[in-house]
Amino acid sequence: MSSSVSLEYLNSVIANNGNGISADGGYYITLINKTGANSIKGTIVIASTTNDNAVNIAPINSESPIGIILEDSVPDGSPVKVVVSGKAYVLLANGLASTRGYWCEVSSTQAGRMSQLVNPNPATHWAELGHSLESKTAGTNVLSLVVLHFN
Repeated sequence: MSSSVSLEYLNSVIANNGNGISADGGYYITLINKTGANSIKGTIVIASTTNDNAVNIAPINSESPIGIILEDSVPDGSPVKVVVSGKAYVLLANGLASTRGYWCEVSSTQAGRMSQLVNPNPATHWAELGHSLESKTAGTNVLSLVVLHFN
């Protein structure tokens, strides 16, 4: 005997203050968008140091990423869904490709974006986002699927 549970049902059971599971397979929480602009899906964020219960765009080389914006076009100052574990689509730094299995980190050239390494330096361990689940060709505003495990 097999059974299945719909995503809608699961989210109705676990939903609490805007938390849930995304269609991409990530666990999200709801925080306040304090990025200074409308949200962009795939943006890497950090906990705000100036606003309660809020997120800012992760600066280049950030060692404190906490999640990935799940939704586009949420106005600054409004609640936004942020994926904090599981799978999420993350924006690659413009001009960079992604490779399955590579280690992912906050970009050293573009805030809120990701770069990847095949063999990370142990000194950059705290910048880790997770590991790439797909290969993508370099371009502009390219999203790549990542399994998240922030350090």
